[in-house]
Amino acid sequence: MDFLLEPAIAIYTALAVALTVWIGIFIFLWRIDSATRELRRRLDKEAPAEPPTAPHATLEARNGHTREAVSVTEPKGE
Repeated sequence: MDFLLEPAIAIYTALAVALTVWIGIFIFLWRIDSATRELRRRLDKEAPAEPPTAPHATLEARNGHTREAVSVTEPKGE
């Protein structure tokens, strides 16, 4: 194993390690890109059947009893 540390061979060893790391990074990014493309395709394919409803919030006291229900709507025109 000492032959890898000789000056003539050490540079090639370092280059091989760096190349291996870069190839690993590119493969990782390629897989993430293909996965996100597939997810985007699925999301575009599944169009929502109805528009989203307004958010609904329920206020509760600390003891767990319901005080009042509040309907929160987003302002129109923005």
